[in-house]
Amino acid sequence: MRYWIALIISFWCTSVFSASLTIKLPDNSTITVDREDLLKEFDTQAFSTHLPWFANSYRFAGIPVTELIKRYGNNDTYAITFAALNDYQATISVNDIKKYSPIMALTMNGKEMRVRHKGPYWMIFNLDQFPEIDNADYHAKMVWQIDELIIHSRTHEHQN
Repeated sequence: MRYWIALIISFWCTSVFSASLTIKLPDNSTITVDREDLLKEFDTQAFSTHLPWFANSYRFAGIPVTELIKRYGNNDTYAITFAALNDYQATISVNDIKKYSPIMALTMNGKEMRVRHKGPYWMIFNLDQFPEIDNADYHAKMVWQIDELIIHSRTHEHQN
């Protein structure tokens, strides 16, 4: 019996680390990817920054959001909505994404992020590099526990 419980728990733990991410594309179709898919398809970027939720700086590594736009958006993409497991959402304009270069973090201090530690995906701005956005408006855009991205495009706006 203990063997079966351990086996079930190991499968559950593996699924937590390969959490799926649903991406709603500009044409209203959806795709689902996981962490491994993202790591195969994209180079990662890393930086250290302080965040208002922690006393110390942390090092984050993840997918540059500009690269997500290049891959999944189109010429008329103007924003991305990051949606969390608890249905919290924040929409970030392409202008802010280009200006402030956020990442969708996959690791914190070299470790994969679990849901209990704001993972599996967390939208992070580098507040040390851009102190002008260290305010409540931009803090609210740093969605954690992301499970869905919605790519907004003017081309298909009337269909939404």
